[in-house]
Amino acid sequence: MPSLTLPRTTVAAMFLVITATAAQPEVIRCLPPQVPVTDLPKAVLAEYRAEIGAEFESYFTAISTHIACLDEERTRALTEARDAADAYATFLNIPPAQKDLP
Repeated sequence: MPSLTLPRTTVAAMFLVITATAAQPEVIRCLPPQVPVTDLPKAVLAEYRAEIGAEFESYFTAISTHIACLDEERTRALTEARDAADAYATFLNIPPAQKDLP
């Protein structure tokens, strides 16, 4: 079986691609729903009363789901921050290398 040897530039380019991919911003987890429009002429509001009422019912269901998502995201973020603080405390307890000492 032949061995595979990649040029250093190829390895460096692969590393940059992997690093750039890992550094991408996270997807927004909790998107808020749109509030139904009521800034319309009274005649339009009266004619489409049932439809606008249904839009509000959908909105109230969606906003409840959105608030639950925000609660979950808050819990996730607090856990992440706690884990990061623990990792940092562990890091701080590692003795410095000789080269870093005064």
